[in-house]
Amino acid sequence: MGLKTLIGYVLSGLAVLLIAGGTVGYTVEGQIDDVPTPNIEGYVFFSDEALPGNPASLFITADTTVKWDRDDIFMVIADEKKKSQCDGIRANGGAFLQSTSDSQTCQYGDTGYEATATDGDDGLEWRVSGGEFYAGIGTKSGTLPAGTDLSIDYEVKLSAGAATYLFSFLTGIGGIGLSRMK
Repeated sequence: MGLKTLIGYVLSGLAVLLIAGGTVGYTVEGQIDDVPTPNIEGYVFFSDEALPGNPASLFITADTTVKWDRDDIFMVIADEKKKSQCDGIRANGGAFLQSTSDSQTCQYGDTGYEATATDGDDGLEWRVSGGEFYAGIGTKSGTLPAGTDLSIDYEVKLSAGAATYLFSFLTGIGGIGLSRMK
């Protein structure tokens, strides 16, 4: 067996491993602990800790499912800009929200979030992209009692992206071609 044939078989084998591994994927689980208890009805409060991002979204797909254990809250995922806007309103004591009842800014009806969900049993599903994103919660109605515990769990399924499949396919074809060369 010549060197070209050996390299061709290695490239083809590598391509098969990348495709198989990318299809099976890998799952990462975690928990968000530091989300403050909401004390303004309908308003969103964000975690200080950013959720894990996906800087290689072209090569790796990260599908996230977030679940929580309370039925009286909703959850959102927002980028850093939206979090800063909501934190600024909260720093002012929510005066803007309380004085303008028609405003949906930083509340459940706001459309500026990346993802929104109301049912903790079904959870929130979101495809992670590059950048910093934060989990936030708000009450559906009323306020939560002080010291209320909230358990938020997330699961991220990592799998191969379109570019990885394309690269693997081309590597496999190249490997087969190289192994057939005389």
